[in-house]
Amino acid sequence: MQTLTLVLSFVLGISSITAQPADLSSMKTCKRGTDDYASCMRLAFQENWPTLVKGMPEIDLPPLDPYELDVMATDYQFGEVTGKIVVRNVKTYGMSKTRFLSIRPSYEENRYRLDIDMEIPKMFVEGDFKSDGTVGSFNVIGKGQFNISMEDISGTMTLEGEVINDRWVLDRYNFMPEVGNMKVWASDLFNGNKELTEAALKFANEYWQILYRGMLPHAAKTWNAYMKNLCNRILSHISFSKIFP
Repeated sequence: MQTLTLVLSFVLGISSITAQPADLSSMKTCKRGTDDYASCMRLAFQENWPTLVKGMPEIDLPPLDPYELDVMATDYQFGEVTGKIVVRNVKTYGMSKTRFLSIRPSYEENRYRLDIDMEIPKMFVEGDFKSDGTVGSFNVIGKGQFNISMEDISGTMTLEGEVINDRWVLDRYNFMPEVGNMKVWASDLFNGNKELTEAALKFANEYWQILYRGMLPHAAKTWNAYMKNLCNRILSHISFSKIFP
């Protein structure tokens, strides 16, 4: 279940960018140093979001709702539960409804930081999975389809790094969302044992909050590293002074 939460990191999910500098002149920007800079940034994010969600072919940005993910893998550990899970052909729905509640920018000595408070009312994720792990001394192997429904997703996304040669280079990306409600389904968690799969799903859906809190640090470590590298690929082609004048 912990890897299914990886999809939340794609709230800013821009894929690989073309080699040419991106033309974002149509996007709303805000002037640093003005009294209303923070509020202007929040409005700019909210105003630009519908355009980004539709996709921007000129910067190789795919549609974000649904957002399609080919494959992602992560290792996990929660008490006596350890293993690895791979998700494929994942589609995520609901990101078009993202609301940006607050943005706190800071810029000092060529170091720029954004703390972005956001929320998403509902998300639905579906795809294929393959898991291989252990529960104590018991081997657990699963493979099949999954889906997950989430409500009231919220959190603060932090992006921070140096501005070098008019490019923002992130050395920190962090996002650990909270979820108000969650329901998980998977077709086969125990190598064809329907009874064990049903029991595991019943347990997971009853105690999802405990499981989510326990597994979140491991999942976040994977997606934060992935997203930092992804964002840096994008930002290396974009003029900092044009995006954040």
